[in-house]
This record gives sequence, structure tokens and C-alpha cells, in this order.
Amino acid sequence: MANEEQKHREEPIIIKKRKGHASHAAHGGAWKVAYADFVTAMMAFFIVMWILASSEQTKESITAYFQDPGAFSYITGKQTRPIESPVKLVPEKGKGEKGKGNPMEISFVPENDSAKSLKKATQDSADATKKVKETADALQKVFNELTNERPELEELLKSVKMEMTNEGLRVELIETSESMFFEVGSSKLKPKAIEIISQLAGEFGKLTNNIEVEGHTDSRGYGNNAVYSNWELSADRANAARRVLELKGLWPDQVKEVKGYADKKLRNPNNAFDVMNRRVTILVKNISAKEFIKNK
Repeated sequence: MANEEQKHREEPIIIKKRKGHASHAAHGGAWKVAYADFVTAMMAFFIVMWILASSEQTKESITAYFQDPGAFSYITGKQTRPIESPVKLVPEKGKGEKGKGNPMEISFVPENDSAKSLKKATQDSADATKKVKETADALQKVFNELTNERPELEELLKSVKMEMTNEGLRVELIETSESMFFEVGSSKLKPKAIEIISQLAGEFGKLTNNIEVEGHTDSRGYGNNAVYSNWELSADRANAARRVLELKGLWPDQVKEVKGYADKKLRNPNNAFDVMNRRVTILVKNISAKEFIKNK
């Protein structure tokens, strides 16, 4: 019996440990995190694509929700109260004595007022430019009708050039012959020229844009001893056109500048004596966004 007990004690105890196989790694959670990130990214991508394809009204509603989620019902998703404009506190120096009352006065200033004003002014500027273009189209239609109805005006109307520029609508009354619009060497307008300028005045008076009038001549002078020169002639012709414009349709103070350039801004710089350099230019000025903000 003793021998058996001694033999039992001397037998070694063997503990076997099995190493895990690679296939067991699939039961871990790392892949789930990666998959969740992928699904989240795909959901965000489709939300962005949906917003980009949505109407402006939908986009405005989404913007309003993120500005003030509490203004919408969590059940129906509809707006339940007006959106409150975001404000910031602007501390100002108080008028009270030190230690008495509130030393700071709090002013509520809309946070996005400047951005909103600029956006509206930019849109107003674009709308005003569009209206000027529409006026140019309307005038061209009127001139085409006049050409058909009154053939005697055809040559004169061909001498009226209209062009949209960065400054605005530029209308040039060009002397394509010796005396189309004015008497030779004079600032006296011819009757047919007055009719054309009156048509322009009737349309330009409907606009809110300001107007500039310029006079130009060729390089033919009045002689070395002449007191009256191309400077006076160009300024007088511009003034003569201004008077008709104001009489026939412009609102008060719509004309802001009248200039006489003599022969310093030639239409045909290759030939300073070309009669086409003699012209009166009427510029309907574009209204910039800055001007809309200034006049607000």
C-alpha cells in the first residue's frame, strides 16, 4: 500500500494547452467597426447627394433646422414656430456710475446681417443689369419698327450703335456723314435726331440707373485764332443731348455727368479726321452691389 502511494506521488502532472487557430479570429469585433464606418460614410454620401439634388425650398428648410432644431416637430418634421435669427452680444460702455447698476449695455446684433445684405445687394445689382439689357432689346425692336414705318429715318437709325459693356449700356450717336445729328460745326440738333433721342429718353427714364453723356469730335479745328474750339463743341453737343433727354423722359438728376472730350478719345484712332469720330455717347451706368448697400 505504501509503495502504491509513493508511486502515485512521484507521477508528474501534465497540463496541456492548445494554441488557438487562425480561423478563430473571425469571431473578433474589429471587422464590425470597419463595416460600421463604411455604412456611416455611405449614408453621409447619399444624404449629401440627396441635398444637392433637392429644391431650394428643401435646402432652406434643412438649413433652418440646423440653425434651430427646436423650431421643428420631432414627430411630423414640420416647422412649429418661427426661426429665431442668430444674435451675438456686443458689450458697450455703460453710462452708469461704477458699482451701480449694470456697467455694460447689451446690444443684439444679427450675426449674418452683413452677409445677407451683400447677398441681396449682389442680386439687386444683377437684376438691374438684366433690366438694362432688356431695355436695349426693347429699343432695338422700336428702332426696327421705325425703320419699316419711316424709311427716311433708316440712315439715321443705322448710325445709332448700342453695346453692353462692363460700365453699362453705351449708346453712340455717330456722325457717319457730315451732318447726321447736328448742324455742321454747331451744337444744334436736327429734328430727326431729336426724335431718336426722345425714344431713348422714354426708355431710360423707366430705369433707376444714372446716366452720363459724352461729346466727341474729330481733329478738324476752327483755326489758330478761333476762340471756340473742339472742346467747347464736344461739351455743347453733349449738353444739347442732355437737355432733350431730360425734357423727353428722364427723371430729375438722372444725368450725373456731362463731359466734352474734343478729339482725345477717337473712335477711329487710325484716322483722326474720320467723321465717325464725331459722336455723342449716352452711358446708362450699371449699379454695383456696393451702391445698393450704400443707398439702403
